[in-house]
Amino acid sequence: MGKRFLLLWADPRDALVSLVYVLMLVGGENIFSASFVASQDMFGNEYHYLIRYWAFGLPGLVLMHAIGRKGDYHKLFPYAQRICVFLIGLLLFVDGYGKTLKGAQRWLILGPISFQPSELVKLAVILLGANYLGRLMEEGKQPHLLRKDTCLAFLEAAFMSFLVLIQPDMGTAAIILALMIVLYVVAGLPYREIFVLLASGAALATAAVIQAPYRLNRVLVWLDPRSDPQGNGYQAVQSFVAIGSGGISGMGHGMGSSKFFFLPEAHTDFAFAVFCQEWGFLGALLMLLVFIIMGLALYRIGKETQDRRGFLLVTGVNFLVVGQAIANMAMVCGILPVIGVPLPFISYGGTSLVITQAAIGLVLSVCRLEKAGRERAEAPQGAFRHQAERKGTGRWRP
Repeated sequence: MGKRFLLLWADPRDALVSLVYVLMLVGGENIFSASFVASQDMFGNEYHYLIRYWAFGLPGLVLMHAIGRKGDYHKLFPYAQRICVFLIGLLLFVDGYGKTLKGAQRWLILGPISFQPSELVKLAVILLGANYLGRLMEEGKQPHLLRKDTCLAFLEAAFMSFLVLIQPDMGTAAIILALMIVLYVVAGLPYREIFVLLASGAALATAAVIQAPYRLNRVLVWLDPRSDPQGNGYQAVQSFVAIGSGGISGMGHGMGSSKFFFLPEAHTDFAFAVFCQEWGFLGALLMLLVFIIMGLALYRIGKETQDRRGFLLVTGVNFLVVGQAIANMAMVCGILPVIGVPLPFISYGGTSLVITQAAIGLVLSVCRLEKAGRERAEAPQGAFRHQAERKGTGRWRP
């Protein structure tokens, strides 16, 4: 990683850290702008959501750097299975006794703190898949979904996804399952099984949509939001109005009108619409560019990682952060139906923010240990070991 990354940073690790700080500064500013009217109305304090954002965000930054500088991601892999079993129990508890908000039973309350266990599942699935599939790659084995000795991680992720789906939270459930599918594909899943998996996934998604009237309404609204602009299509229409009214350069910080109770979820899932209204097309383009550069930095880190499990871990985090960002932007712009996917660092959500920061910390840990391993390998006595570490299989083997 000695070459400069995009001529701006010493290496992709520096780029990743810098972009996290940029996104958090923009996220804090956008959350305040999107929420101060609702905060004043609900809590008598216009800074309520901003304070809570940094109450999670600052400890999350400390955690990110602590993991990156002192943590060893290898030590988490032996506990990946136990973590997932614990989270399955937690999801079952949430499905039975969790707090219900806006028709969904997704939250656990611990004193003044509420959190969504499903956000923890996203990172746990990455750890589980990286450990399970990384070992298969090291052994030169190809993963198959129809063989019991290579499909266990997928089945476990599918079960956790189902527990999240019945909360109901179809968006998060889809992300959890998609994370594991991506890791299987990268690890070398046969093309025939990829096709079967996509076809089966499309059939199951269609059944899930038809089975729940509110999901079917979301799809119909997505196809024609102006067919019911004051009902089911209200949120989508107001999102389009906010984005369109921003023009090229936007209305300016704090000047957007959508926050005045016109746009529901203005500081959470639809925070990007407020950003577009106040910073315009150019601001939205810069936001997209930041996430693209972050994706390239994560791809570069993964490509240069010799450890198979580390490579899959970085790949999963890339999909978790950048994949969610692209999905949220597409949802807000009407390219995808409303699926409840947050925009990392920009949407309000304490659990999501801390988990994302912890995931970035694990990537930084991969960078640090990879650099240390490469320095050892460059010594004469480590040359043979370095060559041995490169053996393995996978569709995109670094």
